[in-house]
Amino acid sequence: MPKELILSGRVQGVFCRDYCRQNARRLGLRGSASNLANGSVRVLLDCDDERVDEYVRALRGNPFGFRFHGRISDITVTEYRGGMGGDYVF
Repeated sequence: MPKELILSGRVQGVFCRDYCRQNARRLGLRGSASNLANGSVRVLLDCDDERVDEYVRALRGNPFGFRFHGRISDITVTEYRGGMGGDYVF
């Protein structure tokens, strides 16, 4: 079932959407990332819960050493029903 992740913190203007894309590609995941008006970033992923947990751990810990100049303070994960589009598709 698709998941929606909301990333809070210093996540806009700091390469966050590309950071999300790089981690997803490294883990073999597909989805999208979009900046939201409230300053957060929304990531949509179409994968199972175990893969989402792996992705969240990668976003929090940056084990692959990808460039990211921000700080993710919180990640909220919910089930998602809707189109998988976004402004940064990966």
